[in-house]
Amino acid sequence: MTAAMPGEGRVDQYLDELFDRLAGTGAAGRRMLAEAESHLLAATEDGLSQGLDAEAAEREAVERFGAVSGIARQVPATAGSVRASMRRFFVGAWATAGVVMTWYGLSGVVTWMLGWPWVRLLIATDRFGTQPNMCDRPWVPSDPALDCVRHYHDQLYLIPVGADEVPRPLFAILAASGALLLLALMVVRRTTSLGTPAWTPAPTPSGLAVATSFGLTAAVLLLYAVTGGITSAQDWAPSYLTTGLLASVIAIVAARRTWLRTRTTSASMS
Repeated sequence: MTAAMPGEGRVDQYLDELFDRLAGTGAAGRRMLAEAESHLLAATEDGLSQGLDAEAAEREAVERFGAVSGIARQVPATAGSVRASMRRFFVGAWATAGVVMTWYGLSGVVTWMLGWPWVRLLIATDRFGTQPNMCDRPWVPSDPALDCVRHYHDQLYLIPVGADEVPRPLFAILAASGALLLLALMVVRRTTSLGTPAWTPAPTPSGLAVATSFGLTAAVLLLYAVTGGITSAQDWAPSYLTTGLLASVIAIVAARRTWLRTRTTSASMS
């Protein structure tokens, strides 16, 4: 990032930072930079005419114009070279990895938490494999010290196509790792050049890809969950239900953000 020169005012510093942020945007970036300079200079002149000193006039002009990061994100990056495409792919892959890890790990954690009331309900209604007297022998091991509810809870699959012997802490670690990846990406994009349009994937195609992939995944998982409930496969049905519902949430959020961004872009161009 360009360092501020001694004696530079707030407007000059703002334009220097905006110049750095607009790297890779081509002609659109140059036009935005020129428009920003013209607007800020005019706003500064207005402030001076109202009796403000130079520093206060520039500060007010910059504050009214908006944050550099927000202005830079309005300018799409040019298609550019293979290097530019790889930059955007890198950021997109980083974000995707964080979302998938958080989603999958959180699914296991939520299924484990909901497994306790789920098992108690199944025992009370004799629905676990449609076997009567579920807490009587021989349906549970002969160890008298073994708690019936815990026995059946330990048999639940916490993720789709995941055996019940998968270590429980693994899901919490996976979810936490994914959340940390996303948090790190947010911090890095706010403080480094990774937040510039040159490193930013095209928002509409990216949003549609996320919404479509998670939407289709949710449909398949929820179908399996319903099928499992009907066919008395209650040991794995909760994992499909939880994972499918969380995938639905991600798909809806991605679709809504894409729609709002498209609407905002269309309004600004009209």
